[in-house]
Formats: sequence, C-alpha cells, structure tokens
Amino acid sequence: MKRLKSLIIFPFLLLASLTACGGKSGLSWKSGDKVYYDRIIFDTSDETADNPHIYLGVKDSIKTVKLGRDEIKFGYSGKVLTLPAEALRKVGAGERTANVTFKSGKKMSVDIFNATKFIKTAEDFQSIGASKKACEGYYILANDIDCSSISNFEPIGQYFSEEDPTNFYFHGILDGDGFAIKNVTCSYSDSPRGTSDQNYPSNYDVWSGNPKFENEAHQAGDNIGIFQVIGSSGVVKNIAFDNCKVHGRTIVGVVAGNNMGHAENILINSNCSVLMDTHFYDDDCNTGAAFGIVAGSGSVKNVISLTSNVRIQDIYEDYGPDYAGKDGNGWDHPAGEGNTANWWRFAGVSKPMPDSETKITDSNGKQSNGVYSVVGKCWGQTQDSIGAAFKVTPYGESQFDVAFGHTHTAVNKPTSGDSDLGSIENCNVFTSTNLKKAATYEGYNFSADIWNIADGSFPTLKHNINRYDIAK
Repeated sequence: MKRLKSLIIFPFLLLASLTACGGKSGLSWKSGDKVYYDRIIFDTSDETADNPHIYLGVKDSIKTVKLGRDEIKFGYSGKVLTLPAEALRKVGAGERTANVTFKSGKKMSVDIFNATKFIKTAEDFQSIGASKKACEGYYILANDIDCSSISNFEPIGQYFSEEDPTNFYFHGILDGDGFAIKNVTCSYSDSPRGTSDQNYPSNYDVWSGNPKFENEAHQAGDNIGIFQVIGSSGVVKNIAFDNCKVHGRTIVGVVAGNNMGHAENILINSNCSVLMDTHFYDDDCNTGAAFGIVAGSGSVKNVISLTSNVRIQDIYEDYGPDYAGKDGNGWDHPAGEGNTANWWRFAGVSKPMPDSETKITDSNGKQSNGVYSVVGKCWGQTQDSIGAAFKVTPYGESQFDVAFGHTHTAVNKPTSGDSDLGSIENCNVFTSTNLKKAATYEGYNFSADIWNIADGSFPTLKHNINRYDIAK
C-alpha cells in the first residue's frame, strides 16, 4: 500500500456530485467544507468536531475502509473520502492509518494525525508541560501561538538531575503544521548583581529564594529552552519560532536545552535570542540557537536558524551551597579552606587545559567559549541544517568565528566516554546575505512541500501544509 501523496485540487472538482457513493452511512462533503489532501488532522478532544474529509483523487467506488482492525462507515463523492468523527474519537489520539480498498481492487492508505488537542492559545501550549501524562500527548498547532500573555514561560518537561525518579520529559508529538510559536520570554533569572561585587550578574535571586520559574525542576536554570528536555520518543516538527527569548544558566537553546528525541523542519527567526550564564569550562555545557545538547538518542534535520544573538555572560557569579569553604580555582574566589564565600566567579572564556593556559580545541579543531550557531553539542545525529554566521569575543581573548556546533571529543572529556561520539553532517553557517539566496539551500534536502525558499528573502515554513479548502 502506498502512502497518499500531496495532490493539487482543481476548480472543476466544485462541480462534482455531493452525494455519497459507495459509502455505508450517507456521509458526504458539501461545498465549503475543508478537505485535507495529504493527511487527516483530527481533534479527539472536540466532541463537536465535524466528520473529516480527504481528497483521494481516484475515480472509483470504495468497497471498504478499515481503521485498525475495524471496518468503519464512510462516504465517498467527488473523489473525496469522508470518515465519521465518532470512529476517529473511538480509536483515540495517535498517528493512525485508514486502509481503503476500492471495488477495482486498488488499495490506498490514508494517514491520520489524531491529536490529543489542537493548540489554539498560549495557555493551551503551556499546558502541554503540566504533567507527565500531558507530555505524552499528540498536539498540533491550529494557528500561530502568541505567548506574550505569559510573563515567563515554563519549559515543557521536568528535569532535576540524572536518574531522578521525578523527572519527566516530552515524549509526545508536537506538529506545528507550518505555524509559529511567537513572543516567548523564558528566563530562569533576572541576573541581578551579586552581593560580593556589584559589577557582575549572578543567580543571586534564585539562590536567595526568589526564582522566576514556578517549577522547581526549572529553577536552577539547567537545560533551558521552550522544552527543557525532549525525550527519546518525543518529536517536534514543522514549527517556526519567532521573537522567542530564552535565558538559562547552562545548556540552553530556543527549542530545547536537551533534545533526546527527533526535531525536523524547524525555523528560528533572526529576532530570537539565547543567553547562557556560564558553561563551567565544560565541553557539555554549551549553548546554540536551537539546542544546548542533542543527546545520544537525539536526531535533528532540516533546521534553519537565522539568529546571531546567541551569547554567554562575560563575567558571572554563580551562587551555590558547595562554594562556601571551597579552596578554589574559581576566578577571583577567595582561596583557602574555611572561607565563607558562597559564590564562584566565572569568566566566559575558551576552555583551558587542566593546569595550563593552553586552550582546548573542539571537534572542529578550534577553541570555543561554549557558544555555537545552532547546536551546542551533538552526541547524536544532526544533518542538513543551516545557521547564521557570526563572531564572538570571549572575555580577554581575540574574536573568532562561531561554528555550527560540535560533537563529543573523548580526549577533552574522557569521563564522558573514551570514544568520539556524535555526527554533524551537511551542516554549515552562512552570512545574512547568503541566507537570502535560494542557491544556498541547494543540496540540503529542504522539501518544497514544507519550505518557502526564494531569492531575496529569508526562508519561511508553509502554513496549512496539510489542508486545502476545496471551496474557495
């Protein structure tokens, strides 16, 4: 059986008969109904949802339609198949398939996205992260989602620490259908000045019991993005991010702090920004426009980031219980056991070798201060993606070009594995001028069904890519 492919519907279809033919229920579409042409998208939570229609383009009568193991009622007229809403609600949320057999013997499969809920408002979107169960749902954007009504967006998912039994990640599907998440502010801290020195930003507000996030799992500022963690079975696709501003302490990206799942067809517009406070001189604690980390189980493809506003604090004071009494190499931290300083000062510099001023190089063969164009660090697979080219000037160092991302290099961090891990294939950065050239995107497998790519403008995602109003 062959998956239904996208078809163009011509005006002559408006003249087609509106009576059900070959159906068992009298179901049929009528002029003015919305007809899908690639897959059916259905809201299982809406008890008033109409029977969905999909254009098959076959001039024949249908013998049977099966949804799972069950034969269901249907209508077929003007080459448009109608399925009963009650049957779709009965099988529940998930990615489903209806198998169609025509009287001629021809067979066809129809993809169905049975959504747990259509996301229509900022509150709908925020509610995805309300619980473990909600994080396992199937969601689709019904329109652009303006999150300006939410003063500080809580990251979706919950991460405390490795192996914490109360962790839960996003293991569902979020399909943007070409729409955008807009005007998000997602910040763990206001970065007020610390008490040890009034010149440097810090996490003192969090340390002193005034966090910006309500969920305790988010308050430390680790793994921060609109998703805190996309779990290994989670999928985020076909979404643009517009004017989204994300601020975390370490491991930060607009889409997710940590992506263990799959992300595809993601656009990050130039008005988005990412701020990371400190990378702790650690290969893993990086930031990128899209993801802080792509984990070993994670995969990414067809991501375009247009923003160059990805940065780390020049000097930052980190407050924590382990710093008091620490005999330390923290920059300008009081030395000697028994000191009472509960802060540790970091400078946003390229990582030095232990006990040496020599700078470590990443998988690109270049030094880094933890800032990357798209992916902070990739343990998994990233391919066919593009980022904006820009430069950084680490504290006290010379300016250099930012790379697309980097992979795990065993020699730099042997405690994380004695092998080089991760792959970044066919991924590059380009200037703003070249990002507006159609030729730049050739050879990157950006589907014309999903992306608008043309000379003289930045790429966009196509809206309503899976629907067609048959009666315009």
